[in-house]
Amino acid sequence: MGTGMTGRRGAIAVALGVVWIVWGSTYVALRVGIRALPPLTMAGARFGIAGLILFGWCGWQRRRHPEARWRPAGWREWRASAVLGLLLPAAGTGGATWAEQKLPAGTAALLLASIPVWLILASRVAGLERIRPRGAAGLLLGLAGVAILVNPLSGGAPDLLAAAVALGGALCWGSGSAYARRAPHPDQPLLGSSMQLICAGMALCAAGAAGGELGRIQAGALASESALALAYLIVFGSLVAYSSYEWLVRHASSVLTGTYAFVNPVVAVLLGWWLLGEHVSGRTLLAAAVIVAGVALMVLPARQPRDATARQPGPAAWPARLSRLPGYRSRSRSARSAGARRRIRCSAGRSA
Repeated sequence: MGTGMTGRRGAIAVALGVVWIVWGSTYVALRVGIRALPPLTMAGARFGIAGLILFGWCGWQRRRHPEARWRPAGWREWRASAVLGLLLPAAGTGGATWAEQKLPAGTAALLLASIPVWLILASRVAGLERIRPRGAAGLLLGLAGVAILVNPLSGGAPDLLAAAVALGGALCWGSGSAYARRAPHPDQPLLGSSMQLICAGMALCAAGAAGGELGRIQAGALASESALALAYLIVFGSLVAYSSYEWLVRHASSVLTGTYAFVNPVVAVLLGWWLLGEHVSGRTLLAAAVIVAGVALMVLPARQPRDATARQPGPAAWPARLSRLPGYRSRSRSARSAGARRRIRCSAGRSA
């Protein structure tokens, strides 16, 4: 048992490290990719190719394991996947990709770190959950961090249009995550994710074509560092990291899994500074600290006292608790006396 637990913890640590580092590094890869590839078309190719690979893998798994009775997705699942694909990968990540034309990778990552803020607000509007005091404090901190980062009245503020697009993408991602709680999903793991990626890829490629991006793709771009960045985004950012995240959702606590929301921006800021030479100002560091603190308040639960379980006894503790209630003994004695009288009458009837 000890070996199994150790192996499980090691697997969780590896999967968590992949989600932390790889998803944080995707903001830097996006920045490199759009140097020679148009943003919407690149994001569409990333999601479309990754979605088709996942979709084919899911079909292969259905043939390998027919006993699991995984059925192909129906119209309801495809419709929900189209909505989620538009809100999450297309608007969320696609918006960040477009915004990184004018935003540093770390700034884009910090703006998308506000996703839990919009998720909680969207869940409250939809009536899915209430905003508790701890969540409200995290909300205010997160919004304050965003305000510090994009304050147009201070010097060195990021491009407002690009910041608005990135924030709009974060809003769409949070709203889509709230909708995902009630949306119909296929039973087979990763099938819904592949469908969302396919729909997002189609939408982004169509938007890129409508915006004239196809004419901007040059043959040399397919052999440049941008192509390598795109391959990294497909293989590691979409396939490896997303599969690791899906595995964590099923095998680790939601608190541990949710830590990616405030680790990814820190990784993106550090990698942007180290690999791309992006300037990290004091305001960026302050905004990062405030946003990370706010997200931590929203994601991490309140600490419970050690004797919390003792104050909430289970069924095994109920008889002892009941025995201390007033009148319990008298009722018990009367019940025992009544039972004794019935047994005496029955034995007298049998003897007669």
